[in-house]
Amino acid sequence: MKYMLMHKDVEVLEFSFSEQRRWACIIDVLNAAHVPVNMLVQPHNRERALNEFIDHRFIPQSRSNYDVIKALYKAKDAFELSLRSYMVSISDHYWVKPCDSSVTWSDVNFYDNPIPDDQVLIGAIDTLHQYDPWRRTPNTSNNGTLRQIWLHRGDEILLSKAGELTFKQEPFNEAVVSDILAYFDVPYITYYLDYMSDEAENVSVCDCFTNRNVEYIPAWQLTTNTKPNDVSEYAHYVNQLHSFGLTDVTSRLEQMIVLDALIANEDRHWGNFGALRDSESLEFIGLAPIFDNGNSLGYKAASVIRNRNTDVSVAFNKTHTLELKHVSSAVKVDWDGIMNHCMELVEHRYNQLVEPEFGMDRAHMIGQFIQERAKKLKTF
Repeated sequence: MKYMLMHKDVEVLEFSFSEQRRWACIIDVLNAAHVPVNMLVQPHNRERALNEFIDHRFIPQSRSNYDVIKALYKAKDAFELSLRSYMVSISDHYWVKPCDSSVTWSDVNFYDNPIPDDQVLIGAIDTLHQYDPWRRTPNTSNNGTLRQIWLHRGDEILLSKAGELTFKQEPFNEAVVSDILAYFDVPYITYYLDYMSDEAENVSVCDCFTNRNVEYIPAWQLTTNTKPNDVSEYAHYVNQLHSFGLTDVTSRLEQMIVLDALIANEDRHWGNFGALRDSESLEFIGLAPIFDNGNSLGYKAASVIRNRNTDVSVAFNKTHTLELKHVSSAVKVDWDGIMNHCMELVEHRYNQLVEPEFGMDRAHMIGQFIQERAKKLKTF
């Protein structure tokens, strides 16, 4: 079967999948300006870039309830799951349909169409008989590792994410870091805590930062062309942003680096930061706000958080110590405010949890951890 990659209602390119559905083969590019950004920066590897783009529209097998989601949807794999909903995502405005289909963007996008109540995808999924496996949802094109769902509340589109591992600390971290970001001078996404009683899960909740006209382009799409050996990953990323017309970026990137060092963020991978683009004009608007900070604050530490290796980074270097070398100017952060109020913030967020998987003693360790790192960073 032949498929069309769409960008809203723009026909971008025609392609087919191999028999094993492992590889997308380009048949014809119909609108080169609208191809995914990673195809623009890989003009000599367009087909590989297309496949990488499509691969990011699947639920990863590493998600803890991947197998039960497949059973819920009566699907063979994540490919089938995503394709049933036209690979529509909340993050951008691309989607896929059969070439002989008359379906339009207005039919499939979830800004204008309802998102089904997929709360069951967060929990243990023990109500298979009550679930329509053929319902369309953006939650089968979400490639996040944590159990998560997009949902509508009134006119808003919200993302809810659960925690994993022993302490299920990630939602708590998102809310705490959101509070800490109020002491920075950078746009960020606000997170709050909620409880899904039917699934017995504490979750973090945040607003969607895309809309009908603005889409998110992750950093990995912007920098997949060949980098000169004498140029750092950070400098290369900044250069790529400049090439797309975004020139005033270093201050915000430096704030992100400092934040990640403060909270010992282990997961600032290249899908967790990027840029915003107008999907009609294709003009880049600016950097995306800071978001997705949950894999931090010693979330995997079994006991004493401060004894854990807290220097691991994945953004531009392997350690936060090296990341901080990219910070060339004084970053505007209210360090005294953080040190004076972080314990209060931690206690407040802890008291919002329902039957938490860890005690207040661990929450206090997290507060002390933040205070100690803030004190060091204030004078770095």
